[in-house]
Amino acid sequence: MKRGKRHIIASGISISGHIHIGHCNDVFIADGIRRAVEELGGEAQAIWYADDYDPMRRIPWPLNEGDLAEEYKQYLGMPYLNIPSPDPKYKNFVDYFSNPFIESLDDFGIKVKIYSGAEIYKSGRMASLIRKALEQASEIRAILNRYRDKPLPENWLPFDVICENCGRIATTRAISWHGDYVKYRCEGCDYVAGCGHEGEADYTRGDGKLTWRVEWPARWKLLKVTCEPFGKDHAVVGGSYDTGKLIAKKVFGCDAPYPVPYEWVSLKGRRMSSSRGVVFTLPQWLSIAEPELLRYFIFRSKPMKAKEFDPGLPLLDFYDEYDRTEQVYFKKVRVTLHKRKQLGRIYELSQVKRAPRKQPQRVPFRFAAALGQITEGGDKRAADILIKRKFFIKPTALDRKLAVQRLACARSWVSQHAPERLRFTLLETLPGEVKQVLTQKQKQGLKRLAADLSSRDFTPVGLHNHIYAVSEGVGLGAAELFKAIYLVLLGRDSGPRAGSLISALDKKFVVSRFEEAAL
Repeated sequence: MKRGKRHIIASGISISGHIHIGHCNDVFIADGIRRAVEELGGEAQAIWYADDYDPMRRIPWPLNEGDLAEEYKQYLGMPYLNIPSPDPKYKNFVDYFSNPFIESLDDFGIKVKIYSGAEIYKSGRMASLIRKALEQASEIRAILNRYRDKPLPENWLPFDVICENCGRIATTRAISWHGDYVKYRCEGCDYVAGCGHEGEADYTRGDGKLTWRVEWPARWKLLKVTCEPFGKDHAVVGGSYDTGKLIAKKVFGCDAPYPVPYEWVSLKGRRMSSSRGVVFTLPQWLSIAEPELLRYFIFRSKPMKAKEFDPGLPLLDFYDEYDRTEQVYFKKVRVTLHKRKQLGRIYELSQVKRAPRKQPQRVPFRFAAALGQITEGGDKRAADILIKRKFFIKPTALDRKLAVQRLACARSWVSQHAPERLRFTLLETLPGEVKQVLTQKQKQGLKRLAADLSSRDFTPVGLHNHIYAVSEGVGLGAAELFKAIYLVLLGRDSGPRAGSLISALDKKFVVSRFEEAAL
């Protein structure tokens, strides 16, 4: 709020391939700052800028595989916007890769104004700033040379032209300029050859773009940006932000936005990369987890702390962590006042809309993953079963909606990412050979569990912990009792967490099966 009451918080990305959850740092943080400014009584707008005029430096996944790789070689060095889509239902390369991301933003509660770099240039809105950059090319060159081992040449100009002959933007070199025109030669670059063409381009009509280190501060000026999150590579000493800050002040006469650098997101230990296909997209996220969980993933730690995501087994613990944070927010878990404030703020920022007034009744994700595998009729049917079994206390419409949503995510997660040991098929009858391998102590444990289930109600977690107590009571190692449970229910010696598995099943069925096995 030190810069006034009205703020523009910028975010954006070069459309170089599938836009993944690693890119969400940009736009989610920008939207979070927007919310914070509004809460303090200021005006704010978050924007997302598509760098769709950048050149394709490498063929991204999945276009770099098979016949497509050969086909797309011809487009190296061309602006993304001018490259065709591999799918005819999209207008071009940019729409193919960006539309699934943009269309998902509303599901996550992200409110942003979207800009296209190409449209900005073609509209002429950048023309006066381009002219200023060309006029002060020597000043800009001096700033950039402070941080370069090899100085830029004396005749360097901060403008990349789209060659009118071959359509490439990465291969041209601006030679001189006059009025609204830049003279250029298509000479090539380190990854694609130029065509040798010489010509002139009208910078007021979008025939090219400013080089990145000059375009960024020009964009700050044009859009009146006051704050911007960006990747840590831009924040290094002598990086794009350092040079941009100087160019903004000395050339464009504006202040650089308040910087919010952030660390990268890794997927199963690998840095996410659109070009290499190490991606996890917003539609993929929504198939296995609620939108609030991605917001929580972004906001639960400081921006410069590295983030690691694994959609496999670790997702179970991540769900538990989110649910516990919700319990802390609603004061159902005892923590220090500092911790409650910290987690409470994270929880508020995690919500797609505003935080609910009353704590929702949640289906534990582990339990949902088990229930989905033994329930026919879909997720609404599974939610009805939970209500019928009085899993919820006077459930609201929201409780049911959230249950259906989580059950759908769990069912999808099991089919896509669950390890084999968590996938199961229930034994319809108890095979005689299973009874024969059970020891007397295992049978005693099953008999005790059957009696306890008949007389008491357990939560999935409470039941899981109770199994340990039963095993100790009959003088049996806990691992052996768990093994017996899996054998008589699934016909194998391992499976999903036993408390979740048993809770997902009809109680009468479980009691009957345990009693039969104990005979």
